[in-house]
Amino acid sequence: EEGRDLATRNDEAWSELYHTIFICNIIIDKTPSMHGTDEEKNQLLAETYFMRAQAYFELINLYGEPYESAEQAEKALGVPINEEITIMDNIYSRETLAKVYAKIESDLHESIARFKNTEWTKNVVHPSLDVAYLFASRLHLYKKEYQLAKNYADSVINNERYQLYDLHTAGLTSYSYFINRNNPEIMFCYGMASFDFIYNYSYLVSDKIISLFSNDDLRKTTFWDKNKKPHKFSSTNSQSYGNTYRLSEAYLNRAEALVFLDKWESAITDINTIREKRIENDYEITATNREDALNKVWEERRRELCFEKHRWFDLRRQGMPELRHIFTNGGSRKEYILPAGSKSYTLPIPKKIREQNKIIVNIERPEQL
Repeated sequence: EEGRDLATRNDEAWSELYHTIFICNIIIDKTPSMHGTDEEKNQLLAETYFMRAQAYFELINLYGEPYESAEQAEKALGVPINEEITIMDNIYSRETLAKVYAKIESDLHESIARFKNTEWTKNVVHPSLDVAYLFASRLHLYKKEYQLAKNYADSVINNERYQLYDLHTAGLTSYSYFINRNNPEIMFCYGMASFDFIYNYSYLVSDKIISLFSNDDLRKTTFWDKNKKPHKFSSTNSQSYGNTYRLSEAYLNRAEALVFLDKWESAITDINTIREKRIENDYEITATNREDALNKVWEERRRELCFEKHRWFDLRRQGMPELRHIFTNGGSRKEYILPAGSKSYTLPIPKKIREQNKIIVNIERPEQL
């Protein structure tokens, strides 16, 4: 029980993400009175609205209940919305899932509108109009708004500013990383210290993931090394942080949307477009029906986006299946089970926050996993 308590106390994501929101609030408030051209102000505001939308999106998918439907979202617990521009010890309550998603959507629309009034130049360390479109496709996919998810993915794919990285000709070695400054599909790349632990400690790629890749799949020698350590990006190189927006996600988002729009044959075409750049010989797959196509799309998503912080959010969207993990500590082995559909698919609000704010509602999670 003490260990569980410590884990909830040391969760830094909540404070980091709300700090980002607070800084964004200040920038949005002060930009009109700053010196600079209208274009410079539009660029700053476009990026700031994007960053605030992204922070709320991460918060809602960690601490909010999984989104099931527009009706369910009207009652489901989301996270607090902070509009403050000064440091105040306010008491916040949770907003509904629907209200937080509306906030994210409104910020993203504002970001897109302002990006449209700026000059586009490729710069992977800044978000851009294409990045906002890709984020919008992700947002609408999570909300099960499939036509919108497809439309925004189309906007990214059809402008042809980015190309899928061809692993046949990329010339990657055991010393280079898939996510690097020459990768033509990377649209935006940023770092977050809390994510680096995957690469700094002895976490190994599971045999289950490895078994998803065929022997002809060039990702097999690119995404992890011969010791089964993740090797997709470097946590110490500012040119290859592990948080990326890249073209292959646009194809994956569109493919999933197409399945739900009853165009599953087209979904498989999108998957094969990615596979052609990743697999040595026979890259094409087929599906026999809609359910088979959805499984193939989700499987490809798991292959392509592994170690990039999508999997937990995807599991919440994909019906919250049962998870089992065996942990070994000092010779003793213990199996932990996350039951299907468990309330524990939503993280608890950090204990420190609950002690400061007695009225905030915490989701009732099972005591024993």
